[in-house]
Amino acid sequence: MDRLAGKVALITGAGTGMGRSCVRLFAANGAQVVGVGRRLDRLRETAELVMQAGDKAEVLACDVASEPDARELVEDVARRYGRLDILVNAAAMGGSAYGAIRPGGVDSIAETPSEHWHELLHNNLDSVFYLCHAAVNVMRRQGGGSIVNIGSMGAVRGFPAYHAYGVTKAGIHSLTRSMAVRYGRDNIRTNCIAPGTTDTPMMAGSASIANLDPGNPDRYNFNPMGRAGTPDEMAYGCLFLASDEASYVNGAVLAIDGGALSCPT
Repeated sequence: MDRLAGKVALITGAGTGMGRSCVRLFAANGAQVVGVGRRLDRLRETAELVMQAGDKAEVLACDVASEPDARELVEDVARRYGRLDILVNAAAMGGSAYGAIRPGGVDSIAETPSEHWHELLHNNLDSVFYLCHAAVNVMRRQGGGSIVNIGSMGAVRGFPAYHAYGVTKAGIHSLTRSMAVRYGRDNIRTNCIAPGTTDTPMMAGSASIANLDPGNPDRYNFNPMGRAGTPDEMAYGCLFLASDEASYVNGAVLAIDGGALSCPT
């Protein structure tokens, strides 16, 4: 369990879902982890879970959708730990949790208020740009690094709703490939996972989760495995891409979706 031994990893969205799973898994594999999110109470829960497993991680409250805060975060981590080897951009909003507090926020274009469109673009896509912008400068100075972004199956497949969310994730996919081409020469690898339906708090109660309920006889029409993925399953994909095991993987978009993209429906 030392796949990331000696490496410093900054993980956003650390208070819940995939980000929390990445913090736990990366810490268990020897990384010095700094987990970031907006809600300190959730971050403390993450830190407690890490500690219960016999590992350690630092958690910090930060709004990474603020450019000055994101820049200062990256510079602070690099200054205190001497380097930044891994950045995982897991912070995002969307899904049923977002729709519950922003009616129409994850609906189709005609039903999505423009302020919710801009909010999702800012929080899901601008934040990734801010962090990558700062991290690339640090990684170039130190001779390399690994950036892992979390995209979505919704970036490559059309859905009747979640339009704004899908656009933010498509932007992340495109940014991943462009950065891989530009910064590969600096020994900076940029990759991305594209999760399918994943059982996270953000997706609780969504139609996607309902389609994959064990009681639904048609669930295999939506996913050849007939179930939703888990945050840990997504985190293992991030772990591989962040590690030296993926030393020749650059610009990849790794689908972790149970085969959903291969389904005709």
